[in-house]
Amino acid sequence: MVKGRHKSEHTRPNTLPGLRALVDALGGQVRPGARIMGASHSHLWKQLSGEKPPPTLDTLSLYAKRVHDETGISLIFTVTPDMEFHFMVKS
Repeated sequence: MVKGRHKSEHTRPNTLPGLRALVDALGGQVRPGARIMGASHSHLWKQLSGEKPPPTLDTLSLYAKRVHDETGISLIFTVTPDMEFHFMVKS
């Protein structure tokens, strides 16, 4: 069994729609969004464009907490037992 954040893409949910919604809620531009999230803009850009895998659940939760602390915008997400990712953005 694989531990930590290096799980294969088959054993973790696709968080890309939630990440896109969070960036869109921040104005849709990657560089300012990455600054608020505490991430590198190039890393975030590569995740959004599909060059890198989407963030893991723990990384997405860190991004969501930083965005909530800075702007008040919340990303609420759940993962079902069959690894479906559901989310909602509240401002």
